[in-house]
Amino acid sequence: MRIQAMPNKLPPLPALQAFEAAARHENFAAAAQELNLSQSAVSHRVRGLEHHLGYPLFERLPRGLRLTEAAKAYLPSVRRAFEDIMSATSGVFGHRGDKMIHLRAPVSYTALWLAPLVTQFTEDFPGIRINLSSSIWVDRLAVGGTDIELRLGRGQWPGYDALPLFHDALVPVCSFDTARSLGTHVSAETLAARSLIHVMGPEDQWSKFFAQSGIERASSQSDIGVDSSVAAAELALGSDRIALMQDRLAARVQTRGQLIALPHLRVLPIEAMYMLTPISPEPRKSSALLFETWLREKVTTEQSVFEQSIAPA
Repeated sequence: MRIQAMPNKLPPLPALQAFEAAARHENFAAAAQELNLSQSAVSHRVRGLEHHLGYPLFERLPRGLRLTEAAKAYLPSVRRAFEDIMSATSGVFGHRGDKMIHLRAPVSYTALWLAPLVTQFTEDFPGIRINLSSSIWVDRLAVGGTDIELRLGRGQWPGYDALPLFHDALVPVCSFDTARSLGTHVSAETLAARSLIHVMGPEDQWSKFFAQSGIERASSQSDIGVDSSVAAAELALGSDRIALMQDRLAARVQTRGQLIALPHLRVLPIEAMYMLTPISPEPRKSSALLFETWLREKVTTEQSVFEQSIAPA
């Protein structure tokens, strides 16, 4: 049922706060306790917002609330707006409370990409401490224990809200000596005849790489499997084998002069990097919100620079 809308103007902030809290708790009483209001005050504010928008936001049930389809579509924007305000307030006027961020990411991204960014963040915001942990196959770990988690995948993990962060291509990398032995006209067929390094995980990326070129390559006895891209880089550096790495990781080892990438053979996998936050009725830490905003800005700048570097002359 549609409700008659009020004049078209910005909804009142207290009403939006009441809606966001009630949506998180799916209960007016719990939202009232969080906001230090009476239950009737929260209900009144939500009702006023519904009249302002012209649509119902909740189905009132005997034991709690259920969001309408309109509310489900509206809630992420409202939540992100509050988070951006909290992040901006902490960044400009100083941080208070919640000075610890528990952050987890895949081990290779932690070592080759994230660690320098974390160092820069702590220099920009010296009052905030970060506990950074890494994992190899995060899908096998229990949900919980982190404020923010970065994961490679397809964006669906029970217990988390997932925000796309970036989508790295996969690029073959090898030592400089191996690159010279490959010659100037390197193709997927060329690599299929060489010894490879497989980063073990749910799926074999080399199989996907060759499939995009219509090549069926059987596993070779000279291939080696490792559990991380860090190990793959070290193995490629000390042998004539070829590894397949995400762009950001390949760029880091190439910048260090350790390996050389073969960018003309870059392929785009289905999996992307997501920023995950645990779904919880409790408000988010302002320090975690600040780090999320800061990291998204860094990734946007980094992506622009990277795209310029690989653009054809």
